[in-house]
Amino acid sequence: SPFTVNMQPAAPSFPLIGATNYIVATHADNSLVGPTSLSVPGYPFLPARLGETIVIYGFGFGLPNSALVNGSSSQSGTLPTRPTFVFGGVQASVTFAGVIGPGLYQFNVIIPSTAANGDNLVTCTSNGLPSPVGNLIAVQRVN
Repeated sequence: SPFTVNMQPAAPSFPLIGATNYIVATHADNSLVGPTSLSVPGYPFLPARLGETIVIYGFGFGLPNSALVNGSSSQSGTLPTRPTFVFGGVQASVTFAGVIGPGLYQFNVIIPSTAANGDNLVTCTSNGLPSPVGNLIAVQRVN
């Protein structure tokens, strides 16, 4: 049967860790960002720290500045406009936003110095299109 589909130029979203609402992200040393309670042998998680640059991965953020190559197993290119990330109501700085593989985007994001300790709701808007509601990043304020 015929059906209607609403097409959009992008539909930003993030891969999540298992059945949680935590966004897949890494520290600069490629270790995993998240609450320590998610740790299992061989896969330790540590919360992000204030002022730290973390790498967040995403899908559906639209086309980069440079043309993609049909059928290529490697793709790259920066996005024409960086999305806006907000952690617990505080806007973060995005130092890189681009395609790093077929359908996979990378965002280098600096955790705001005023982010709350613990789970922070993450909102992201790209070209006026929001990511799903309820995504989380764990943050630890270090004294």
